[in-house]
Amino acid sequence: MELLDYQKYVFMQSWSTPFVLWCMGRSSGKTTLGSPFIMAKSLLIPNFEGYILAGVGSQSQEMFMKIEKIAKREIASFTGLTDIFYNETVKSSANTDGFTHNPASFSYKLYNGSVIRSLNGSFDNNRSKRSNLNFYDESGFAPDELFTTSEPFTTQNSDFRLGGDVDVTLLPKQFPNQLIYASSASSTDTYFYRKYKDFAKKMFLGDKRYFVADISSDVVISATYNGILYPVSLLSQEKVDTAMRDNKEKAMREYKNIFTTEGSDQQIIKRAAIIRNSKVSVPVLANEGKKKFVLAVDPARQHDNSICTPAEFYFDENVGWKMSLSNSVSFVDIAKKKKTPMKTPDQIKHFKNLLLDYNGKQAADYENVMQVLIDSGAGGSGVSSWADGLLDDWIDERGVTHKGLIDSKHDEYKIHNSKYPNASEILTLVSPQKFKKDMFDALIEMMSLDLITFTETYDNKGFLTLVDEDGESKQYKLSSDEEIALVNVDIAKEELVSIYSFKSTNGSVRYDLPPDKLNKIGDDRAYTIAMLAWYLRNLRRESITKKTTEKVDWANAPSFISAVNF
Repeated sequence: MELLDYQKYVFMQSWSTPFVLWCMGRSSGKTTLGSPFIMAKSLLIPNFEGYILAGVGSQSQEMFMKIEKIAKREIASFTGLTDIFYNETVKSSANTDGFTHNPASFSYKLYNGSVIRSLNGSFDNNRSKRSNLNFYDESGFAPDELFTTSEPFTTQNSDFRLGGDVDVTLLPKQFPNQLIYASSASSTDTYFYRKYKDFAKKMFLGDKRYFVADISSDVVISATYNGILYPVSLLSQEKVDTAMRDNKEKAMREYKNIFTTEGSDQQIIKRAAIIRNSKVSVPVLANEGKKKFVLAVDPARQHDNSICTPAEFYFDENVGWKMSLSNSVSFVDIAKKKKTPMKTPDQIKHFKNLLLDYNGKQAADYENVMQVLIDSGAGGSGVSSWADGLLDDWIDERGVTHKGLIDSKHDEYKIHNSKYPNASEILTLVSPQKFKKDMFDALIEMMSLDLITFTETYDNKGFLTLVDEDGESKQYKLSSDEEIALVNVDIAKEELVSIYSFKSTNGSVRYDLPPDKLNKIGDDRAYTIAMLAWYLRNLRRESITKKTTEKVDWANAPSFISAVNF
């Protein structure tokens, strides 16, 4: 297997170093380099034990599958692969290739006694194990608990021997146990950054036990092979430039290894909280069953983004109502150079289609839409354009008539309620002047309780690696609409971590973007999520305050008194 020069350097410097960190940008080949590293260790060192770990089980499974594909010579870009490793895997009649896919842990075993496992389940349950190598894939986006529960796997001294009348001082030294953290840059409040900072300082001071590799997109684009510039790079400058235009802060983090500065007390949502509540899932673009949805809209026409964010609401028997975010729609006019919002009538038309999609097929009007929340500020357009435009019955593209929507409790419409008797009362016009602080307070509360889930950060590969009930991983090819949905959710997450709280001299609190980000990033997606969190909190309160006490019919209650004697 051939490697580029920078990959060879990282590989060799990491070979016998106990504490290793690879900060490598997108498309630099972290998993591609980590896979042969683990394979070589297990093949060359007898009775070697290693673990592949990640914040989510599917990530560790994906790396394990990379090892399997390399062993089976199924990767077209690796033209010089041999079957030497594959011939060393222990096979049986039940396991013909040597790779097992148990849902709890994928594994393979070699004839020299070496075993490699991926930890797929809850990392809090993975304790009291022994390992010669812990490889943490995408460790920049993993919770601290993953490391605190698994790092002790490698604490036992690899040179320790006891028994058999052996003089341990005469035995050859063993390879040290290793911890390898691999990821692109994350934020400064993560465990990965703290290790990056600590390991780098110790390496600069000459401590041979530490090695840090910082491989940015510049190194990958200008990569050499045997000292000569390789004609085809893993990454193109055009792709980096496109990412910079779409989301500069994210691109700086993923391609230039610039850690996002976070962790201020003013930051209301920490990235770690979002990472903790993100999971690999296919975006929900329509209601395929009887799921319940709430749609939040922040309208705009010229100077802002016009956003609609749908969220699935579901009742968990353990914690009550929760919500899941997997889509966010921007009503942008792609024909315009500045990509400003489309005309308001067109926005409303698209919104009505979304309303039908999330209500689902073979469902009565808005049967599965719990509520529609619209910002009534928006320069007045929330009422004059949007709410007015939704009052009347309307006909869809198939010629089917649907009810309009009305907020009968709003001052503007409660006196005209009788004029629209057929309008559905699932609309709530939300005043930002009155409720903005309360909405963001609700967002902070719901996030702290882990009641809001997101899709995992999208890597722009065009597919997702999903794991079925049998533990088998499979690739799900994404449609263009699904890719756009994942990208929009990622932008929403960036907006959420960019919102700060500011205290005025009179003690009041407001929520807004900090001055350095005011004209660089929007807050419209974050605002719609705050609206949804506000509705979620109110829904959870209702389930408590409106809980009815079961009445007991004491007349039919059993009696334990047979007689009363005076």
